[in-house]
Amino acid sequence: MKKDHKSDRLNEAEVKLAIGDWLARMKFKIFDENPNRDRPKWGVFTVENVGKSRKPDLVVRGKLKAANETIKNAYIAIEIKRGYKHHDILDGFDDILDYFSDYLSGAEYYINGRYIEIAAFVFATLFSIDGYLFKEENKFSPYNIVKGPWDSYPMTFTISRLLWRQKDNIVKRYRLLCGIPKIEKKLLGNLYTWRQIPEIGVIVKELHDKKSVRLMLSKNPYHWRFLGK
Repeated sequence: MKKDHKSDRLNEAEVKLAIGDWLARMKFKIFDENPNRDRPKWGVFTVENVGKSRKPDLVVRGKLKAANETIKNAYIAIEIKRGYKHHDILDGFDDILDYFSDYLSGAEYYINGRYIEIAAFVFATLFSIDGYLFKEENKFSPYNIVKGPWDSYPMTFTISRLLWRQKDNIVKRYRLLCGIPKIEKKLLGNLYTWRQIPEIGVIVKELHDKKSVRLMLSKNPYHWRFLGK
């Protein structure tokens, strides 16, 4: 995608614009964490009821579709890293788990003052536009791609599945806490048991279809098409 020179590397703000523009071309509705003067047509989302002022980079609205299920007007929260180095991948992995945990503990998302529920928290890098997360994955030939019902690059395959496993571990601990009397008073905010637990995963271009976006999510059948208008 870019020349392999540090001077040619995009900064985090530029990567966010690249990811947002990619999804906007696919006719998704884009919402930024703050008003974006470079993209004034993007909307803005806010996060409340969370102890720390941390929130993902973008929220995107679209349609999730699998073989036997369609979820219309799904809001997907996206954490974006540059993807040039290993620590970009590790930092994004940790941030997604933090946002997911905050949501279980009561973080609330709003657009124009209207409450929305997040269907999934997903990780993206600049190279999601090419179908993978880590820049060095472009060295793999098609013969080295992890084969299956949905082909994936090796690190992208691994990171998505590690996120799914950590989600299961967090939910197990969360449900255990829900069974402890008065545990809510010991935590910052209340445990939110009344809303759907979101999924978790990564977002990349579909390898075999440049016009499609794939979400590798923790919900069966695990690989979903993400569609704009």
